[in-house]
Amino acid sequence: MKNLLIIILILIFPLLIFGQEKLNKLSAPTSPASSILGLEPSSVLSPKSYQALETALYANFLNSDGNAVIPNDFALEFTPYWTKNHGLSFEEYLYPKNNLSLIARNSSISLASTQNFQLGDSTASNGLAFGYRTTLYLGNKNDRQRIEGLKKILNNNQQIITKLLKESYELTEQANINNKEDFFENIKKVVINLIYEYGEFKDEKDAEELITRIYSKLDSLPNFDKSAPDNFIDAFRELIDIELKSLYTFENFESYIKERQGFSLDIAYAWLISFPTNNFEFSFIPHQSIWLTPSYRFKDNWSFLKIMGVIRYEWYSLDYYKEYFPETVIYENNIDYGIAVSGEFKKFSIRFETVGRISNSEIPAGTDNDGNELFRKEQNTDFQYIGSFSYNLSEQIALTYSLGNRFEPIINPNNTLVSLLTLNLGFGSPTKEEDLNLKNN
Repeated sequence: MKNLLIIILILIFPLLIFGQEKLNKLSAPTSPASSILGLEPSSVLSPKSYQALETALYANFLNSDGNAVIPNDFALEFTPYWTKNHGLSFEEYLYPKNNLSLIARNSSISLASTQNFQLGDSTASNGLAFGYRTTLYLGNKNDRQRIEGLKKILNNNQQIITKLLKESYELTEQANINNKEDFFENIKKVVINLIYEYGEFKDEKDAEELITRIYSKLDSLPNFDKSAPDNFIDAFRELIDIELKSLYTFENFESYIKERQGFSLDIAYAWLISFPTNNFEFSFIPHQSIWLTPSYRFKDNWSFLKIMGVIRYEWYSLDYYKEYFPETVIYENNIDYGIAVSGEFKKFSIRFETVGRISNSEIPAGTDNDGNELFRKEQNTDFQYIGSFSYNLSEQIALTYSLGNRFEPIINPNNTLVSLLTLNLGFGSPTKEEDLNLKNN
């Protein structure tokens, strides 16, 4: 256990030192590549977190002797858009101006690998999987109204700043204004009136708290020079501007920005590559998958709750499985359908999914009198249910444990128990300070 803790600390320490506020915390891993490779049993792909790079290690981190081991099953998911800062406005961040921008921003490429991809004779081989996905956020009328409300607040803030600058310069020309104390005493009433006139507060207490906070920071401003007041007034304006924008444009919209409430649609595709002889130049594509995952996150007091559906279509290469899994019944096509419900809180989340499967194949059944090949259909049904608990050690680190009953696997059909521990790490999440340009709102 001591060695296990050392491994985890080495992995997570570099991520703990970053202090900028993230716009999107890391969620439990569900990448298309890791799903088709079988590293994770979930059929329902949660919408991806906004991260430039995500990594996941799949194992129980202990061998049969109880000693810590470094897992050799891993997955990466890379989102090119978030590798650089974009200085987006809130409106553009939440709702890009065109669908191509939305698709590009949310497009990610995933890779998963295992050195223990077992063939029908239990021979261990290498398996590699690739995946692509993107998420479409479907804004509704209420969402747009909130954005319009935000823009109105920003416009009011600009009105406050513009009028404050005018009053400030007029004050500096008065004979009785000779130092910071004189300036603050005379401008205080102007600030209060402007905030009450243009500010939008739930009650007077919020306005009073803002004014108190502004005046508690006045001592940090540079000295007042009556002959050259520009530096002092610019610093005063910036202080007011920062306080107004901090109050309205992020804190009041923080949960909405981070949680992306309402409808979204996740579209994904993945394919598996098998190296049955562990020779890189000899490979097959045994099967492929396409996902459609609609999601809905509730709003206001129910914003912790999210519901996801899934329709997944998988198709298999029967020639490959006849060669390397001769004793196993493989169905050419699978259709999975189901639902998942998750409750997401500040530090942890709980999720439960239940998914059904319909499998079918066309099996050669000889020929007719004219020599035409005949086929017969074989069908099967299956069912899985899985519960997961995820805990965020930080906004960029998540530890997840999954327990449940999965679809019958190709190897060891009776082994349907799911008991999996996953460590997920995120890099390059967009931040409030760098990726949202408040001046452009």
